Amino acid sequence: MKRSLALGLCVSLLAMPVMATEKDTLKARQDRLSNELEESKKAQAETDAELEITEAERDAVKTEIHVVDDRLNELSEQIAIQQHEVDTARAELESTRQQLSVQEDYLESQKELVNERLRVLQVHEDTSYLQVIFESRSFGDFVTRAMTARTIAEQDRELIHNYLSEMERLESLESTQRTQLSFVKQKERELVITKQDLDRTAEKKRDLLVELNEQVEQLELEKMTRSEEQAVMAEQNRIISEQLEAIATAEREAAEAAERAKREAEARAAEERVQAEAEARESEVEEAPEVIAPTETPTNVSTSTGFVRPVSGYVSSSFGPRDNPLTGVPEIHKGIDLVNASGTPIVSSAPGVVIKAAPATGYGNVVFVSHVINGEIWTTVYAHLNAITVGAGQQVAAGQTVGTLGNTGWSTGPHLHFELHRGKWAPGQPNAIDPAPYIGY
Repeated sequence: MKRSLALGLCVSLLAMPVMATEKDTLKARQDRLSNELEESKKAQAETDAELEITEAERDAVKTEIHVVDDRLNELSEQIAIQQHEVDTARAELESTRQQLSVQEDYLESQKELVNERLRVLQVHEDTSYLQVIFESRSFGDFVTRAMTARTIAEQDRELIHNYLSEMERLESLESTQRTQLSFVKQKERELVITKQDLDRTAEKKRDLLVELNEQVEQLELEKMTRSEEQAVMAEQNRIISEQLEAIATAEREAAEAAERAKREAEARAAEERVQAEAEARESEVEEAPEVIAPTETPTNVSTSTGFVRPVSGYVSSSFGPRDNPLTGVPEIHKGIDLVNASGTPIVSSAPGVVIKAAPATGYGNVVFVSHVINGEIWTTVYAHLNAITVGAGQQVAAGQTVGTLGNTGWSTGPHLHFELHRGKWAPGQPNAIDPAPYIGY
């Protein structure tokens, strides 16, 4: 009995420094995680501010584009009106030219008559009355001849005057219409040039809008990614806190057990002293041999650092440098891709706690599991799942199904993207290591 109590006391005392060491390790990891979480929040605040500014710039450009588009629509309407005026002026000018042509044809046909009338007026204007007087047979005939000559002369003058007036009117009208046509065509050209300038401005604004949309999309993606990172880190922090609390509880229980063992040992020692004194007084009684109770050997279950394979299949993309299959850009592949049929069960590689089970940027449907193995934190990631069968905060055993193989997120075909992190998962995956040796590839 004495040896059993002493052994129990020794085991309790030996367990306390082991738990203290694990507690210090977890506390240090928790402190680093808290610092990185704060840094991530600061970076997200900067991203939020940049996103707000970029969105404001984008909205301003959208407003400018609306203004330019309204002005372009207005100019298009003005150009259409101006084109109608050009067509009208051109038609009127063509009509006037046709009238001139008709008038010229008519006068051309009367050309000989007009020329003859002009010659008569020019050569005989001064002698016409003498001819009328001398050729008259009587006074009445004279009067008749004189009136006839005057009438003919007046008709000749009127004919010539009308000809010249009509020609002058048509030529003046043609000149005016040519001027008007030139004016409306010039105005049309000015409107077209203005519209072309606005078209170029609108094109530049639209190019700028495309660029700002890309910036907003990138910032929103960065914001979403940081939010997901913070959620994972916060969950890991919570799990570490629970582990620290469990260690503190174990330490208290160990201390209490040690105290109880100490008291029991002291009581037993006092009892043995009393018994020894009684036995000395009763020398005639044969001393009975001490019976030593058998000790119980505690069962220590050691946890191996080995990981089970999350799914069978061949490796289509190993850990390390490669060209991104979607963009062709060189990158460091932070895991391995295991190909199998869609819907194949995916299992946890080690016992642990699910810290995330939801869609995530790039990963698609993804499960994060945090493991504590021999006092060391490990994190496994199972991405591109077709379905998720566990929830955040759930305890899982090694080999327990966490989802099914799929093709979600940034994926080019059904496969499991599997990551192993020696420590916590952090932005940029600085703790990622090649999982192939750990799962037998």
